[in-house]
Amino acid sequence: MSFSDSSSILVPVSAYTRVCELAKGGMGRVDLAVRRDGAFRRLFAVKRLRESYRDDSDFRAMFLDEARIAGFLRHPKVVSVVDVGEDDDGPFLVLEYVSGVSLSELISRVRQRGGEVPLTVALRIALQVAEGLHAAHELRDPETGSALHLVHRDVSPQNVLLSYDGAARVTDFGIAKALGRITKTNTGVLKGKMGYMAPEVLRFEDPDRRSDLFSFGVVLFEMLIARRLYANREGMDGARRILNEAPPDLGEEREDAPAELVELMFRLLAKDPNHRPTSSLEVARALESILADLRGEAPVVELGDYLGELFAEEKRAREARVQEALREAEARSQRPPPPPAGRASPRAIGAIATVVVVLVGGAAWALASTFGSSAEEAPQATEVRPAPEPPPRETSVEPQNVLRAAPEERAEEVDVEPEEATPMRRRRPRKRRSAMRGGTPMWDWQ
Repeated sequence: MSFSDSSSILVPVSAYTRVCELAKGGMGRVDLAVRRDGAFRRLFAVKRLRESYRDDSDFRAMFLDEARIAGFLRHPKVVSVVDVGEDDDGPFLVLEYVSGVSLSELISRVRQRGGEVPLTVALRIALQVAEGLHAAHELRDPETGSALHLVHRDVSPQNVLLSYDGAARVTDFGIAKALGRITKTNTGVLKGKMGYMAPEVLRFEDPDRRSDLFSFGVVLFEMLIARRLYANREGMDGARRILNEAPPDLGEEREDAPAELVELMFRLLAKDPNHRPTSSLEVARALESILADLRGEAPVVELGDYLGELFAEEKRAREARVQEALREAEARSQRPPPPPAGRASPRAIGAIATVVVVLVGGAAWALASTFGSSAEEAPQATEVRPAPEPPPRETSVEPQNVLRAAPEERAEEVDVEPEEATPMRRRRPRKRRSAMRGGTPMWDWQ
C-alpha cells in the first residue's frame, strides 16, 4: 500500500466491540475495545475523532496518515495501528492496547510528591524511546523500499506510553511528515506542541529527524527535573526562550547526573541542528554507555516495579473497571440478534393474527348483541377472519388483556429453537432490539 492511497484502507464493518472509555482530549477520544476470534479475546485501543471533526477533510486526512504510517511500523518500542475503519460514529483507528500510563502522568505524579524520577528509570525510558524513534526515522515504503524520511513532529510526554510490564513506547503519528507526502502543512501553520518544537520548526523551516531529537531532549530533561522546561512564564514566551536561550545545564539541576549525560543534553538541545546527534541510534548507544557506567554506582530500579508502586491504586482501579466492562460487553454479545429490519418474524406474524382474530370476534359479538343482527349475518363475521380460531387455552383472556400482556411476553421470550423443531407450535414474538445495542466498533490525546 503506498502513501498516495486516500481511502482504500477503510473497511466498512468493524469487528471491535466497545468496552469503555480510556481517555478524552481536544481532538477526540480513545476507547477500550475487545475483539473475539473463536475462544480467544484480545483488547485494543480504538481512537476516534470528535463529532465536530468527523466530516473535516483535513482531520480525516490526518487520521488516514496515522493509519498508513504507524501501520507500516512494527517495532516493540512503537505503538502500531493494526486496523482502520469507519462506522456510524465516523472513522476510527485500532491500536495496540498498552496497560499503563503516559510519561506526562508519571512526571505529574512525581512532581506532586516533590521527588524526582530515579536516574536509571529515566535513562531506561529514554533509551526505549530513542529506539522507537530510530525505527520510525528508518522506515521504508514496503512497496518500493525507498526511505520515507519520516519525522514524528510531536515527540512529547503525552505521546510516550509506559506499560506496567516496564516498556516505553512511542505513539501518535497523526501529524508525522514523510518526504513526498500528499498531506502538506499549510504555510504559516505549526503542527505539534509549542514547548517541544525545535528552533528551526518555530522558524517555519523544514524539519528532519534532528528536529525530533531536540524534542526528545526536552522530554528527557523534563523527566529528570519533573517540571516543564520551556513553559510560558510571561505571556507566550516559551517559544522565544527556545529560540534565544542557551541550552540549560542539567548538572545544575541534578547532582547525580554524570558528565556524559550532561554533555549529551547540551547536544540534544543545541539551537543548530548540525550540532545535535546525527541519529536516534547514536543517542541510544550513548544512553546504553551511560547506563553501563552507572552499574554499581546508582541504585537500579526497574521501570515496571516503579510504576506499579507509584500507580498501585490507579492500576487496581483500572483493572477492576476493565474486567467489569468486559463482563457487561460479554453479556450484551450473548443476547440474540434482532430480526432483519423491515421483515416481521413468524412469531410476530402469529401474534398479530391472534390479536386481530380476538378483536374481530369481539367486535362482531358486540354488534350482534347491541343491534340484534340476524342469524344469517353471524357467519359473515367469521368468514373474514385472517386465521383459524386459536385453541381455547390460548384465547381465554379478554381482548383488552391480550393487548396489555403481549409486550411483557415478548420481552421475556428467549426461545431460539429452530422453526423446524416444532412446526405446529405457535411462538410468541421477541421484543425488537436496536441494532446498535452491544456497542460499536492511551492516554492524553491532544
